[in-house]
Order: sequence, then structure tokens, then C-alpha cells
Amino acid sequence: MRDTIFRPAALLMNKLNFWQKFVVVGMLLLIPLGFLLYILTTGINTTINFSSKELTGISYNTSLRQLQEKVQLHREHSLQFFLGDSSAQEMMKDSQREIENAILGVDSVDTQYGDVLEVREQWKNIKIDWKNLKSRAFTHKMDKSQELHNKLMSDILALVVDVADNSNLTLDSDIETYYLMQITNFKALQITEALSKSKNLLRIVSVVPVLTPEQRTEFTVLTGIVQPLMADIADGVNRINTYNQAVAPLVEPSYVDLKSTTDQYIEILLSEILIDSLRSNRSNSLEILERPINAGYEIFDVQFPILKNLVEARIVSLENRRLIFFIATPIVLLLVTYLLGGFYSSVIGTVSTLESVAHQLDEGKITEVVEVETNDELGRVGKSFNRIAVSLLQRNKDLEDHRIQLETTNSQLRETQTALVQGEKMASLGQMVAGLAHEINTPLGYVKNNIEMMINNHMTVSDAVEKYRKLLDMLVNGVEEGLEETVTELANLSSELEKNTVMEDGKTMLSQALVGTERIQELIKNLREFSRLDEADLSKIDLNTAVDATLVIANNVIKNKAVVKKDYQPNLMAECYPAQYNQVILNLLTNAAQAIEGQGTITIRTYKEPGNPDMAVVRISDTGKGISREHLGRIFEPFFTTKKIGEGTGLGLSIAYKIIEKHGGSIKVDSEIGRGTEFSVRIPVMQPRIGKQQQQQSAPVMAN
Repeated sequence: MRDTIFRPAALLMNKLNFWQKFVVVGMLLLIPLGFLLYILTTGINTTINFSSKELTGISYNTSLRQLQEKVQLHREHSLQFFLGDSSAQEMMKDSQREIENAILGVDSVDTQYGDVLEVREQWKNIKIDWKNLKSRAFTHKMDKSQELHNKLMSDILALVVDVADNSNLTLDSDIETYYLMQITNFKALQITEALSKSKNLLRIVSVVPVLTPEQRTEFTVLTGIVQPLMADIADGVNRINTYNQAVAPLVEPSYVDLKSTTDQYIEILLSEILIDSLRSNRSNSLEILERPINAGYEIFDVQFPILKNLVEARIVSLENRRLIFFIATPIVLLLVTYLLGGFYSSVIGTVSTLESVAHQLDEGKITEVVEVETNDELGRVGKSFNRIAVSLLQRNKDLEDHRIQLETTNSQLRETQTALVQGEKMASLGQMVAGLAHEINTPLGYVKNNIEMMINNHMTVSDAVEKYRKLLDMLVNGVEEGLEETVTELANLSSELEKNTVMEDGKTMLSQALVGTERIQELIKNLREFSRLDEADLSKIDLNTAVDATLVIANNVIKNKAVVKKDYQPNLMAECYPAQYNQVILNLLTNAAQAIEGQGTITIRTYKEPGNPDMAVVRISDTGKGISREHLGRIFEPFFTTKKIGEGTGLGLSIAYKIIEKHGGSIKVDSEIGRGTEFSVRIPVMQPRIGKQQQQQSAPVMAN
């Protein structure tokens, strides 16, 4: 597994010298290291820029917090003015001056960061709204004045939110600073605004005898705003306590004050004001609302500096980390370069030592161990090499003696193997000749028998002719003695010849002898077609004809075992060495017949391979006992056989496989126990790459 994985790298390294290897490895180390350093520094710079932008948002919202408080005071004094408080006019003027100063503070911050935070236009609109409000601060009606104040406050709070969004305050990744930002940028200022509105509403209802339904609804709505804001602030403080124990003691006091005073106000609101208690109680509640409002601003004033310090500390930490990277990286690179140089020097020294030992070994001059200084893997290899080298000379002599002995043994083994193969060939040849002898013996037997019968008939006819000649001589010469006896013998002989139908039998026997000789001639013709002894070179043959000729040769093995079914593609021609190809087919047919127990079927199909007309296929299948899966992968191995001892040597399929392989084809087998076996022989239609130098001697018939 390891060799497979690292083989491409090993092939590359094997082509390089050591200094080239060190350069490649060094570059492969430096490039990702530089890229990693770039990514780290880029990430740090991005985070520094991110945090620096947060500082702009903190500065901007700090100035907006001052403006919000002054606008709230101006709204409160304006309400007092319209409710008839004579001292409120001076307080309004003081508030206006404070608002102008606060606007100057925001202008200063906006000049620096307004474009970066994309809020300059919003700030201009807020200043316009303030000028419109200020110009008629004493001439507006109370409702209109409160409406303009509320709109101005809403715009200021919206600007706080936009500044937080655009300066990354809303997206801060540190948990404690994230919740500090949530409290300061959103919750604290919003809750002070809701409490301020409640205070102004309470001031209005303190001068009326009974609360109107609208006033009750507004109290309820403001309470509904305050309570979830208070719950969010409480959740944020708890999380800060969890994630930053150092910040918690600084945040906790202002939060406790806000919570206690807000809870007190809500309790009075629910228990007294909304059930329309005495007007004096309403007036007393104004003082109660001063404390949560101040506590809300105190949370902002306490937490914003903490938030600023945390962000600044983060920036400093990141800058220090970046500085460490810039300082440490060259040092590490120098150290790595130095160590690589030392490693290279060590490797080269060890390799030089090994080369020296190898040179001495090559010249047979190893007399002592060469010292290797390093203790690494190469050093251990060198020491082992030294120990082995000294013993190699003696072993070389022993090996030379063994080599001579092995050559003698190998020669004997080759002779033995040749004898085994030749023995198998002769045994198979004998089996084939015995089958052909049996096929020829039957017609030859009745030809011989008919000829013997004809000889006997010929002797009878000859005897009759001799007696007729004797009778003729007696008649010609006028001899009377013995004439009657001779005539009687001829009459008896003629009667016997007529009774035995000698002449008709002779014609029948001659006809039968002719049929027998024609059968023998057909067998010899098929034998010649099978062996193709006159075609030792490549030739184009009809594979169907070759299979049929082989079937005749194998008929003695097949006829009592199987019925042969044929499915031939007409005119299926292929170029091959005919005798060798016929030998392959004979081996497969013989194996198929031998695999059938009792009676079975052998099916032969010939066709051109679908999608590949340059390949011809002969498929031979049987209904025999089949081959087990464990043996299927070994059937083409030399000397492997599943037959009983004495039935085969295991060379037939091996030779067949090599013959087809050298023809550029293939043999595939598919078998299942109990269902039979199928061999597919693929052979190219043309053999352009097989020359005379690759011709194979026509192997004798053999079965696996």
C-alpha cells in the first residue's frame, strides 16, 4: 500500500541528484510556508482593519450619545415650558447651547469618519431637523414640539444603529465585545429613550385629574418596550460574566443600578399610576424615573470605554502576533536552510563512504570496515553494508560453485520437463491414433471380409471353368471314357452356383468394399485437413471447416458421450497457423467430452465478435460436471489438472492458451459446478504482426 502511494514521488526522486532533491524539497517547503505566512498575515491585517473600523464606530457613537442626552433634556425643558414652568425657558436656552456643543463634537468625528461609515448624509439631515426645531422652539405648540423632538431622537438612534452596522460593531466575533456592543449601541440608549418618554408622559398626566385611554395605552406601550430591553441587557451582562471574568466587575454595578431603579418604576407604574392613584404620587414618580435614565447612560459611559479598550487590546495583540511572524519567519527559514545544508552534507558524506566501499568491493579489495560517522538510517545502512561487504567475497566464491551446480541441475530439469511434455504429446498422439485406427478398422474389416468371400467364390467359379474346359477337350478329341461322369459333375456344380447366387453376391460385395474404401479415404482427408501439414506458414482458413475436420478426428472420444450441436456463421474466415489452431480446438473438444458423465451435449458456435468485426470467436460449451471456482483461475497453469492420476498431465490447456496468445487472441472460460463449462476462443481475422520468425511447430494433439 505504501509503495503504491509513494511510487510516483519515488520515480521522480530517483531521477534527481541529491542537491536537486534538496532544492525541490526546499522549494516545496518554502512555497507553502510563504503562502501560509501570506494567508496568516493577510488574515491578521484584515482583522486589524476590521477592529480599527470598530474604533471609528465607537468614537462616532460616543459623540452621538452626548447629543442624545442633551436633546432629551431639551425635550423635557420644552415640555415644562409649555406646561407653564417659568424657569424652563432659561433651561431650554442652556440645553440649546449644550446641543450646539454636542453637534460640534459630532461634526468633528463626522469629518474624520463620516465618509468611511457612509453616514454623512444622515448626519446632515439631523442637523437640519435640529435647526428647524430650534428656530421655533418657543413658538411651537406642545404637541408639535414633542413630535419634532421625538423624530429627532428617532433619527439619532437610527444613526447610532447605522454607525454600528457600518463600522463592524454589529459583526464583532468576540463574544464579550459582541454583547458589550449590543448593550451600548442598541439596548442602553433605547431604554433611556423609552424611560425619558415615560418621564415626559408622567409630567403631562401630573397636571390632569384623570388618565385618558390614550395615555394609559402609551404608558403600557412604553412599559412593553422597557421590559424586553431590560431582559436583553440582563442576558448580555450574564454572558459577559461567563466569557470574561475580568470585565464583569466593571459592568455589574451600573447594570444592578439600572435594573433596580427600572423595576421600581415599573412596579409603581403598574400599582399606582395606571390605576389612577393620587396626583401627588404621579409627581413623585418623576424623581423615580431620573435614576434609571441616568443609570442607562452610566451603562453606556462605563461599557463603551471597556469596549474600546478591548478592541484596542485586540489590535495590539494582532500587531504583536504579526510582528512575531515577521521576525520568526526569517529565523525559522535560516534555521531550516542551515539544517537542510547539514543534512545534505551528512547524506553526501555517507554516500561517498558507501561508494568507496562499493568500489573496493568491485575490485575485491575489502580488507577492513570503513567507519561511517552518522547514526541515521543511511549510517545504519552503511554499517550494515560494511558488514555484508566483507562476507560477500567468500560468498561470491560459494555462489560460483553453486551456480555451476545449479546449471547442471537446471539442465537436468529441462531435460526432464522436455521428456514429460514429449511423453504427454506421445500419449495424446497415441490416443488420437487409436481413435482413428478404430474409425478406419470398421470399414476396413468388412472390405477384407468381402474380399475373402469373393476369393472363395472365385475358386468355385474357377473350378467350374476348369471342368468345362476338360469337357470341351473330351468332346473335341472324341474321348468317351469319363464323359458321363464329367457331365454329371458339371451339372451338379452349375446347380450349386445357381443356388448360391455367386455372381449377384460378388457384385454386392464389390459395392460394399467400394463404400468402405471411400469411408477410409474421407477419414484420411479429414486427418490431413486437421493436421494441415502442407501449411506450416500463416494461411487464411474457414474456421467452420476446421472445426468440422477436428470433430471427425475427435469422433471416437465424442460419439458415445455427447450430441454435438452446431451454430455456425457462414464463411467465417481467419488467418492463423492451421495445424496449431486445430490442435487448440481438439483439446477443447476432448476436454468437453471427458467432462461429461453419461450422456450430454456439446454446443459449438462461431461468429464475429459484436462491435469488433476484426475478431472471430469459436465458443465450445458442454453440459459436463463443471469446474469449481477455486480451480477456475488455475486451469491454464502448466501441469495443473483436475483429472485423476494417469488421465492427464495438465499441459493441454496451457499449450492452447499460449498458441492463441501468440496469435494475438485470448481464451476465456466460464464454468459452474453441475451446469457445465464454456470456452470462448477469440482470434484476429488478420495477423499482420506475426512473421515467420514467430512460427510455432505444430504441437501434437493433447488433452488437459
